[in-house]
Amino acid sequence: MPGPELIVIGGSAGGMKAVRGIFGILTDIGDSVVVVVLHRPPAYSPLAAVLQTYTDLPVLEPDDSPWNCPPGTVVVAPAGYQLLLGRQRCLSEVPPTPITPYEPRPGVRAHLTLDPPVAYSRPSIDVTFVSTVDLTSPVTAVLLSCANDDGAAGCEAVKAAGGRVVLQDPVTCEAGAAVTAALRRVTPDHIADPPGIGRWLAEAVRRRS
Repeated sequence: MPGPELIVIGGSAGGMKAVRGIFGILTDIGDSVVVVVLHRPPAYSPLAAVLQTYTDLPVLEPDDSPWNCPPGTVVVAPAGYQLLLGRQRCLSEVPPTPITPYEPRPGVRAHLTLDPPVAYSRPSIDVTFVSTVDLTSPVTAVLLSCANDDGAAGCEAVKAAGGRVVLQDPVTCEAGAAVTAALRRVTPDHIADPPGIGRWLAEAVRRRS
């Protein structure tokens, strides 16, 4: 059974400004889950609190693992962890076996790991994007301004799995390395400045409601 629509937004240098532009337009996400992965130092920083000033949508940061992502919220990848996204699950109602003790549920679950940094980053955009490919939920990967190519391979994986890819227009990026690398790998479903991305996502959410 498909779960809520999942929108995963990744960025680094210039990404915060781009996220603000998106949330200035994307004010209603219905029962979708929006996950934001921004490169950040390993020490704690109040990123969720800062993002909350950009939007009236609830902004949450997982404080446990696994952690169920509530529909209609913005979930921020914590500092110092890789964030994997998968299907929620519960103990099977039929007698469980050692091999199949769980059955999937229609939701999104966050799992935090201490796997090594990728592209010098933990959280890594690629790690989170790639983790979504087995979800039955509709997935949209949004890649924003970033100074290295983290996220490009993840966009390719999402697209190959039947998801959608949205890229920030390189002309509007403070650092265009990631989106330029992604353009060499995939044909995006949409490319725009941050407000344009917000409008496209808002329309996509409305169509599914």
